[in-house]
Amino acid sequence: MENKPFSQHLNSRALIALCICVLLVICFWPRSATDSLNVPLGVEQAAIVTYSGPLVAVMPYKWGVAVNVRIAKVTEQPGTRIYDVRYLVNRPGTFDLKDYLTAEDGGKLDGLPSFKFHGDPKLSKHLDARIQETEAIGVSVGGYYYLTLAALGVLWIVWLLLLIFYGRAKPAPPAAAPPEPTLAELLRPLLAQLEAGTLDAAAKAKLEMLLLHQWREELALTAAPMDTALDAIAGSEKNGQSLRQLQHWLHHPASPVRREEIAAVIRPYTDSAEVRL
Repeated sequence: MENKPFSQHLNSRALIALCICVLLVICFWPRSATDSLNVPLGVEQAAIVTYSGPLVAVMPYKWGVAVNVRIAKVTEQPGTRIYDVRYLVNRPGTFDLKDYLTAEDGGKLDGLPSFKFHGDPKLSKHLDARIQETEAIGVSVGGYYYLTLAALGVLWIVWLLLLIFYGRAKPAPPAAAPPEPTLAELLRPLLAQLEAGTLDAAAKAKLEMLLLHQWREELALTAAPMDTALDAIAGSEKNGQSLRQLQHWLHHPASPVRREEIAAVIRPYTDSAEVRL
């Protein structure tokens, strides 16, 4: 067997080692700072920017700009500020966030870190598909379903009302209150007791009350105080003498006034059926 020279074995090993090194370099080579982030179009993104220079503001808005930027919040830290920056990409391309920021006083922002991103329409297409999947889909019911349901509801209400109110007996009207007794009707039994000599103290008080009430009405003194009404009745030509006789007979046990005289005062009022209390 013929052996290969030692130099050939060395060259093969060196070539294999070189290939392995190249693969390792490709796999583990760090990404450069210029790598950009893929973001969908039309969807607001957020970026945190830490900067110790002058106060940062957003560039003035221009019509048709590729990126819309706004500062949502600024947090003050010792010697620096933290900006919560929101941006929205309007068209495909690669953009740098610092190109849309400026100093609030109009000066330059030296040392502001770069933040690149790429507007990817492919991501936007996938986003549209996800949005469509979550949209509420209305269900159309044909065959006059809702109209039929409404008609059945109306019929049910009508049937319920007929069931409650149809054929029910009407409530009887309230009975009319009996008419109040007239003065004559009240005085007749008292007159009969007076003539029979059985008029007790309660009946005498009732008799006095009825006569005084009638005499006050005749003089239109129902609203006047009792003492005023008594003075007016005592001074009247028609009932003055009758009042004095009644009071003397009622309040003086040895009164010379006879019950026949009191009956004569009462009797004219028992003949009239029109006077009501």
